[in-house]
Amino acid sequence: MDATTGPARPAEAEDTARPGWRLGLAAALGSWGLYFLVLWPRMFFERADGLWAGWRTIWADWVAHLAYANVFAERSFGRWLESHPIFATQRFDYPFLADAVSGLLMRVGVDRVAAFVVPSLLASLLLVALLYAFYARLLPTPGRALLATTLFFTNGGAGFLLFASELAEKPTGALLAVPPREYTWLPDHHVEWINIVTSELLPQRGLLLGLPIGLFVLLVLLRHRPSGFRDLSSGRLVALGALASVLVVTHAHSFLALAWLCAWLFAFDLFARRVWKPWLVFAAASGVPALALVALAYQDVGSRGFLAWYPGWLTNPAYGPHPISFWLFLWLNWGVFLPLAAVALLRLRLWREPLVLAGASLFVAAMLFRFQPHPWDNTKLLTWAHLLLCLPVAQYLARLWAKPGALARQLAVALFVFATAAGFLDLWRLLGRDAVSVRMWSREELELAESFRRLSSPDALVLASDDHHHWVHVAGRRVLLGYRGWLASYGIDYGPVERDVATMLRSADPELLARYGVDFVVIGRSERQDFAARAAPFAERHALVLEAAGTQVFAVGRPAPAGEAAAAGGGTQP
Repeated sequence: MDATTGPARPAEAEDTARPGWRLGLAAALGSWGLYFLVLWPRMFFERADGLWAGWRTIWADWVAHLAYANVFAERSFGRWLESHPIFATQRFDYPFLADAVSGLLMRVGVDRVAAFVVPSLLASLLLVALLYAFYARLLPTPGRALLATTLFFTNGGAGFLLFASELAEKPTGALLAVPPREYTWLPDHHVEWINIVTSELLPQRGLLLGLPIGLFVLLVLLRHRPSGFRDLSSGRLVALGALASVLVVTHAHSFLALAWLCAWLFAFDLFARRVWKPWLVFAAASGVPALALVALAYQDVGSRGFLAWYPGWLTNPAYGPHPISFWLFLWLNWGVFLPLAAVALLRLRLWREPLVLAGASLFVAAMLFRFQPHPWDNTKLLTWAHLLLCLPVAQYLARLWAKPGALARQLAVALFVFATAAGFLDLWRLLGRDAVSVRMWSREELELAESFRRLSSPDALVLASDDHHHWVHVAGRRVLLGYRGWLASYGIDYGPVERDVATMLRSADPELLARYGVDFVVIGRSERQDFAARAAPFAERHALVLEAAGTQVFAVGRPAPAGEAAAAGGGTQP
């Protein structure tokens, strides 16, 4: 790796012409691509008894993503961003592109499972290919690029030592067949830098699409950077900037990370080679449409306190009690990875490489500042930092392996195992379908949602509880108050709406119902349990239009037929 042009090779050489490049790409796709090909059909599927998630983070996050995709599947074009599907009083201001792809597929008749799984699989395969190509451009051999790709997907800290102790205590085949727990997520042991595949790429659809887009932009820039961009036309540079701006509505953190990396490349080119005009063209081509997209999609996000001084990341006292030091926390979560990156930075003189410095500085920034209301979401930037720091770690391990003598090779293997074992264990556990699957909605709930979808308009507003897995989300209808955990992570002040929701569910207050424009009210188990909802006040004034599985749905403004109130209120909390 060279500080200004990348690897020590002819600047005009094509990556694909390098010896072993195609073989390395085939190995990346034949290993990691095959893994994702096997994995994704297990992650989201439908059975006779309902709709299932193959992993806990998909169970947790894809409820919201289904609600967001339904915006594009159901609503008319001009109303896509008019109202948030899980907080109807404000605009839809979530990075939406990945869910828009699935929603538009559903709109033309593709099954919801295929509409989610197929784009996710394709994005994963594209990520594997582009990640390998990125590392192959910056590292001297395809083998090292493949090593860096493996380091990226298998991040993990010292959690594998717990598995080793469990295996030593009770060596059974069952423990190896499906590891009993996650070893990159052990909150009781302060291990919370979770494997990137299990915690980021699977549940966070925006990141899964944003990473390939960002890597493609970087690859094009790196390819033409050695010539000072003289071999890249202004039109193509502008188009590349426009593509980069799409990250604003795909994955905003990836846009920030890409901007940071480009700033480092620009600084090096400005001072080392006096190349600056193409960078300004690219900055304008990406910045102007990005600002337009921000104005379109994120009109009031700036008031939510996304950026704050937060030293220590998850060891910050504001996050909660954490009785260990920051440095021990780093060791438990990253193990030998960070020391290896630091040693490589110094020993291999990689402080001259802008992308390595960009990764290191991005990591430091994530340890000092909070970039979203929920501190754990700094992982979105840490993923990019990790991607870049795999460069020096792969270089150092490969150099160590190349040294003469068996001891150096044994040390290289031991360090690689320590850096990746916990990640490998979690990725192996992902494949244990029945052992790790969680049902999202029962067949009865899916049928209730479908019945409600048929009798309501795509723009209907529903008053219901904020139950995380409420069936209204899969029905594709807006709710006045969605899951409060999501809203808090978005920095939304939902307190006033929450109080009004509680009042309406208890009393059917006509003024509040009219003020919010509520079309339907759901009274079911979660409404009665979490908000002390009462069906009787609604049954007296509004028509009961749907009843199933202990749940009643009332149409606001549609009078209840004579004699129906008593029947609708029967058997429910008075």
